[in-house]
Amino acid sequence: MRRWLLFYPISVVLMLVYLTGVAGIVWWFRSRFGYFSMEDNVILEGFAYVFYGIAFGVALSHISDFWKTPLQGTYIMLLLLWLTALLREMGMQHWLTQTDTTAIKIRFFTNPNNPLSEKIVSGLLILAVSAVIIRLVYQYTMPIIRGFFKKDPLYWTICCFGGLGALSQFMDRFPSNYRKAVGETITEPWITWIHILEEGGESFLPLLFALAFVQYHVRQKQRDYS
Repeated sequence: MRRWLLFYPISVVLMLVYLTGVAGIVWWFRSRFGYFSMEDNVILEGFAYVFYGIAFGVALSHISDFWKTPLQGTYIMLLLLWLTALLREMGMQHWLTQTDTTAIKIRFFTNPNNPLSEKIVSGLLILAVSAVIIRLVYQYTMPIIRGFFKKDPLYWTICCFGGLGALSQFMDRFPSNYRKAVGETITEPWITWIHILEEGGESFLPLLFALAFVQYHVRQKQRDYS
């Protein structure tokens, strides 16, 4: 029954192994070609799209664990978040506006030069996604906290997902925030490690998403057999 999936820190171990592998790829490119642009590379983007596909396949293959159960609504909301994350990875925030660089930042809504129609569409999408996230947070925050301290593998994976997502967003903004605070630009090799944590972390999130579905399925099967 794939008992290793119920080893509670498995998500953390897999994350560290993956990020180490990403770091190895970066330094291999550097040693072989003398450069590696983390912003322009297609390697991690390719990984991300493959992992999104795997996550969607895993979620669909375990639909019977959720459909026509009290968790059916949660399942639908998780798929909506998967779709939102995929569209963001594909650049949806740029598609929503023809007058600015992105439509999901505060400056887009405060800029009077941006059309009202673009602001309305972007605002409605943001509100819809926010409502789903707030609903999930409200419903599952306490079970996640309790499950984490009980060393439940599923909730450890969920916490790893949230922590890695927060770390990726922090690293995404860190170079610009550092420049504003200090007045200097971060130099190599630090900028490379920041991009590894950001891009590598974001590309790994879909696999954690898939792992949570598999862990839930394995746990349910164990309960059926007990």
